[in-house]
Amino acid sequence: MLLSGLALHEAIWLQRVWKFHPTIPIALRLIILRGFRFSPITVVTVELNDLRRFCQKVLATRGLSAGQAALVTEVMVEQDLRGHGHHGSGLLALRVKDLDSGIARVNVDVEVLSDLPAFTALDAHGLLGPLGAVRAIDVCIKKAQTQGIASATLRDMPHWVIPAYYSMRAAAEGLIGYCVCYTNPSFAPVGGSSRVLGNNPMSYAIPADPRPPIVVDFGVSASTNRMREMMVDGELIPDDWAIDTDGNPISDPSVAIERGIFLPFGEHRGYGLGLVHEILGATLNAMPIGLEGVNGRFGAMFVATRVDVFRPAEEFLQDVNRALDHVVGSPSVDPKQPIRYPGERSGMKMRENLVRGRVDFGKAAWNKLHEVSELTNVAMPMVYG
Repeated sequence: MLLSGLALHEAIWLQRVWKFHPTIPIALRLIILRGFRFSPITVVTVELNDLRRFCQKVLATRGLSAGQAALVTEVMVEQDLRGHGHHGSGLLALRVKDLDSGIARVNVDVEVLSDLPAFTALDAHGLLGPLGAVRAIDVCIKKAQTQGIASATLRDMPHWVIPAYYSMRAAAEGLIGYCVCYTNPSFAPVGGSSRVLGNNPMSYAIPADPRPPIVVDFGVSASTNRMREMMVDGELIPDDWAIDTDGNPISDPSVAIERGIFLPFGEHRGYGLGLVHEILGATLNAMPIGLEGVNGRFGAMFVATRVDVFRPAEEFLQDVNRALDHVVGSPSVDPKQPIRYPGERSGMKMRENLVRGRVDFGKAAWNKLHEVSELTNVAMPMVYG
């Protein structure tokens, strides 16, 4: 019997047997778990606490302290909770590889290069991305409480997972959060035929209590992680995502990732944002740009703003909700698809997942968890079913 060809319901049944009959060898359990990778099922559900423990154990194998592992896990798992598996714990394998290659480190301290009442310049010295980025936004949050607004730069930072986490960290404290970073070159300027600028993502988060915060999070071109997800699912990418050196559209995500030139969203608009983000993330941090800086470390900028220096916070929240009522209450072309505001769907999904205590994974993200499980010899989390 070829266990790797099991249907998902069969694998779940065998997992239950193992759970109540622990004498079944661990090797057999791993074989069963690997069967999910090849099943036609597109969604797998795991217990939230099991997922957290798995992530923390993986990170512990690479020398992270319990506190460090818990923080990095929080950054990643929050994206799973929000339904963004392509930027969640599925990125663990890449972060482990960053640590193994020396791109990222754990036994270093963030250095304060410049410290003024409302401004801070920091050097991560390669500290694993989320650890340095949380330090930077927390400095902004603390200083904004007394100064009204605060900003920080962070240089020599490995991949930080996703900008939304850091802007939302400020929003959770009642502040308006903003952050931006630059990345490896992937897209061409308008009219260009080579990779010159990075995807350079940014995020705003604005409190909207009692609703989930308004969250705007995007790069200026297509996400490589999203393309990898589409590749696993056998999907083609839109014609305006990537081109070859002759300007012909690329529809195969694997070809686009390997040798394609990504296109900025909105043509000159995305190009302009990408250039500004490169300067804020790289030049302001004295980091090299373009191909000069392809070493897996980047720069970022963070800002936190107190609302009540402009007007009473409660009045602000009331008017934010009034604005959202106006937007989401507008007519929809499809009555079955109501208007949503940015961050609403993922915010509600996170609340629902926290209540039920479980997280759903698509096939691409689940495969990535398998990869890091095999890389670190940490057993996969149990599948719920």
